[in-house]
Amino acid sequence: MNANPTIKRILFATDFLASSRLALDYAAAFAHHFKAVLVMLHVLELSSAAREAETQTAQPSLSRKGAQERLEAIASGVRRLGLEVETFVEEGVPSDVVLQAVDRHSADLLVLGIHGVHRGIEHLLIGSNTEEILLSANCPTMTVGAHVMAGLDLGLHLEKILYFSDFTPEAVAAAPYALFLSREFRAPIDVCQLLPVAAESNPKLRQDLADEYCEWMRRALPEAGPDWLEPAFYLDHGMVLDEMIDRDQRVNAGLIVLGARAQSQFRRRLHTSFVYQLLAKATCPVVSIRYRDP
Repeated sequence: MNANPTIKRILFATDFLASSRLALDYAAAFAHHFKAVLVMLHVLELSSAAREAETQTAQPSLSRKGAQERLEAIASGVRRLGLEVETFVEEGVPSDVVLQAVDRHSADLLVLGIHGVHRGIEHLLIGSNTEEILLSANCPTMTVGAHVMAGLDLGLHLEKILYFSDFTPEAVAAAPYALFLSREFRAPIDVCQLLPVAAESNPKLRQDLADEYCEWMRRALPEAGPDWLEPAFYLDHGMVLDEMIDRDQRVNAGLIVLGARAQSQFRRRLHTSFVYQLLAKATCPVVSIRYRDP
């Protein structure tokens, strides 16, 4: 993650469901704050009959026309707010099309609406398309769940940013973005450090993890404040999973920021209840930063 990120182009992917409408509020608010171009994308999955009709007539099908009209109607409302908006309706597998659009439109931020689907008592699904996008996008991704406050004002004000970390390099990679958003919105950051299960009853392991983490932080973010470079600071902010989820629900947070890659605690837990609960039940948007190997 660039230590000096910018947001000039925001890609908003919509499926026209209620969750996307809520996410649009945040996409528009960020576009307004950063004076960014808002690129709206709808991915069309045509039936075989509609695709055949388009091939035979060389004309857009009713499904494509309807999607274009719906997207343009949404865009017109946003343009009336004074924002610059571009619209695109594309056909294909949603995750593939969105990931390609991130690169093609040089997006600095991707915004998605998600909705949790319960299967059983403990398990939550957010959808394979969303999961693939979160773990593969070449820009930060903001997901907005169903429990996020609606009726957002265009002049977005963030009371607090929660930076979720787990003593890994990929978590460190998200720190510059958390600090960037903190400066932009003049919002304090609350650090929540996920303790590995093995370290919960092992003080030496906790200390070793904190020492190594701070060394990574010094390399990635040498200008960070003294607290962010001291192992004791992270040991004081160590939490277990339930405490981190509970903190999101108790504090008046505006955003959660975290980093992810296959080896991280967050990535490893993607098929368990934690990340599903976080994304589906969070009361504020979650911004995830994909870690790239040096």
